[in-house]
Amino acid sequence: MKRIIPVVLAAAALCGCIRMASIIPPSREKAPQEVLADENKRLKKELDDEIQMNYRLAYQLEQARIELQKAQAAMAAAQAKPPETVPAFQDYEVAKVDFGFLTGPADWDDSPGYDGLMVFLVPRDAEGSVIKRRGSCAFDLVDVSRGDKPIMTWAVPSEMIGTYWQSVPASFRIKLPWQGDVPYGDDCVLRATFTDAYGRTLTASRLFKLKPQPPKPEVKEGTK
Repeated sequence: MKRIIPVVLAAAALCGCIRMASIIPPSREKAPQEVLADENKRLKKELDDEIQMNYRLAYQLEQARIELQKAQAAMAAAQAKPPETVPAFQDYEVAKVDFGFLTGPADWDDSPGYDGLMVFLVPRDAEGSVIKRRGSCAFDLVDVSRGDKPIMTWAVPSEMIGTYWQSVPASFRIKLPWQGDVPYGDDCVLRATFTDAYGRTLTASRLFKLKPQPPKPEVKEGTK
């Protein structure tokens, strides 16, 4: 009897294993199409990762290029800027300009009538002393009765201003020939603009009435 029991138990266990094996489906190998699809998914993911990495590297490269250009521009600007120098002393500079008292209509040929304006432009320093300094000059004549628009203009470049200097009276003596019709009998304003070597602008003006040149007296024969 004792020998029969183990045999029965072994048979029952064998039947249970057979029944469990019939419940669990057997494993199968993937079809070639499924293997190819999985491989494509893996390769696509790797490609997407590499594309994103390339985008990040391109962005970083562009940022580095921009920073390099900024550094090069700053270096070029620093090299182009002239070194600052401090003068040992402050030299006299033009602080104002005036018209000399002889400024006005003038006749510089033998024909009757005025030929234009003779200007005596006097540059002065802060102490009021006359000094000779280079600069460009611009003049305009305004007929007060016609408004503020100039009716005549003249310009003297800085390269030529030195040729007009005279010692007595110390000033720039400049001839301004007439341009167009002369407004005789009207109140006019002569304006001067002097620009020095530092780019500073100084102005002067004078109001006067333009009067025709009086006729020369006739010399009668037999009179001395």
